[in-house]
Amino acid sequence: MIVDRPPNDRFGRMLRNARRHAGMTQTQLAEISTVSVRTIRDLELDRTGAPRAQTVLLLAGALLLNRVQQAEFEAAAGFAVGRPLYDTLPDLPTALTSLVPRTVETASLTGLLRSPGVQVVQVTGAPGMGKTSLIQGVASRLHRTEFLPVICLDRRGSAADGGSEMPRGLIGGVAEVIGCGASLQDVAGGLAGNEVLLTVDGRDLDDRDQEDLRGLLQRCRGLRVLYETCEISSVPLGVATYSVPPLGVPSPGHAIGGAADVADYPAVQYLISRCAPIYPHALSDPGTLDALSGICRHLDGIPSALESAASWLLVYEPAELLRIAESAPARIAVSPSGANGSLISWMRHAIASLPIVETDALRRLVESRPWTVRDAVALLGCPVEYAERIIHGMCTHGLVRRIASERGTPQRFAALHLVRHLIRPEHAPERFPSASALPGAHNTTCLPVT
Repeated sequence: MIVDRPPNDRFGRMLRNARRHAGMTQTQLAEISTVSVRTIRDLELDRTGAPRAQTVLLLAGALLLNRVQQAEFEAAAGFAVGRPLYDTLPDLPTALTSLVPRTVETASLTGLLRSPGVQVVQVTGAPGMGKTSLIQGVASRLHRTEFLPVICLDRRGSAADGGSEMPRGLIGGVAEVIGCGASLQDVAGGLAGNEVLLTVDGRDLDDRDQEDLRGLLQRCRGLRVLYETCEISSVPLGVATYSVPPLGVPSPGHAIGGAADVADYPAVQYLISRCAPIYPHALSDPGTLDALSGICRHLDGIPSALESAASWLLVYEPAELLRIAESAPARIAVSPSGANGSLISWMRHAIASLPIVETDALRRLVESRPWTVRDAVALLGCPVEYAERIIHGMCTHGLVRRIASERGTPQRFAALHLVRHLIRPEHAPERFPSASALPGAHNTTCLPVT
């Protein structure tokens, strides 16, 4: 759609500068664009009125202008071709296939991102918790249902053909997607006036990228950022945090009665789907259902751990695998090939990074039944303020989970089964001075504050 605008005398100067920047003579530009030399000369000297839209488009194409430059070129000519940013961005990359549905989490994260005043949401969680697939699900939902322009930056250093590419940085990556110059000013100009969602992996951002991201957020008030991280640290003021929880699992003693019950537990549903090719009658066998339910519980409903457990079903039948999970859940949280080992490494380092007093408190709490803050005060023999701080730290590190409680009753917590196993003296990791050495960790203290 063509939108008329009053002509001005900028177009001639802009055409002349763009031609010279491209290293072309008027004759060369005429040959490439199919616009006559006389027309080009008259336009550069402002001897004509507003040029025709087709002429401007032909010249812009011959000059290889990027999207932002072309928009300025068209505006200077006295018109603009209405091409919303949504229509000019490339299609979103194919979303990763999620191990299990995250309907509730997708809705929660979408709502947080749409909250007034929120520009940056830090999505945290242990490796293998499903952060990337959840972010992709949210981005896809906003893109397809609300027509929100979305820029997804892939992990730096990997090209589509499987080769490698030179690090391009945050600004270079965004510029490549929207088609503009690779400077902060160019990118900000290309995003200005638009609501845009940018998804980034914190492992890709160095200090310069963090500074550039702050600059974009200050210049583009419609920009929203989903920032993925495994880092264990305090959250900067002005950044909202969404911690991806483990999947819900059946409580101890709860027997799965059939398909209706399975639907309530996506983790069990997933294991059944992976078990079916080997044990086709799993859904109709109460013993197999109970075994798979127990495996999910001992692996805390963590997606990557369930993926590894599914691979062990080629080696052990469900009841055998449950017995291993009961005594050594960390063993089957890593596949027989060694895949998904980052989860256990991360947990070991997370435990090691706790202050000694918190580690001692965790050891006293792990074997107890789900506890409240008041229970922790009694178990630890400490003031309530101290118990609150201890529990908050454990939740932040992803070492305990919140237990669903009835409305109006105190919140309960329980240590993850994997943590119970890893904190035992025979499995306890060596202590580390800080969380900076965590596998996959990165500095989030420089997250942009809006």
